Amino acid sequence: MYDIEETGYGYCITLEGFLQRDEAAALLAEMTRRVRPREGGFALLIDLRASRAIPAEAQEVLKQVLLLCKEAGMERTAMVLNSAIATLQARRLARETGIDEHIRYIDSSAESDWEAVAHSWLDQAVEPAVK
Repeated sequence: MYDIEETGYGYCITLEGFLQRDEAAALLAEMTRRVRPREGGFALLIDLRASRAIPAEAQEVLKQVLLLCKEAGMERTAMVLNSAIATLQARRLARETGIDEHIRYIDSSAESDWEAVAHSWLDQAVEPAVK
């Protein structure tokens, strides 16, 4: 299951459970319709707290979503995770899409106020504390 929300800073994508092939295709189609360049760029929050791992099909779609956002002017990304496997997969996707310098990973199991930390990065480029 997924949810996309347009926000003041850009977009928030929430993925829950294992994203199935149909859902992944719908996510990409919806992001293609919704993502538009903004003056000054935009940020992206990806909430993967409810996903322990990202299935291979969903990884490819997430890669396409990241590239779409990058091309539309995405400046910063915060990815909220609580699984070591999903974090490793997310780091690989960031490298493969060339956004690794502009993404920060927030471990929600170690950061009780993960949302404030994410918004500080997205809104003001405040680096999350290393724990």
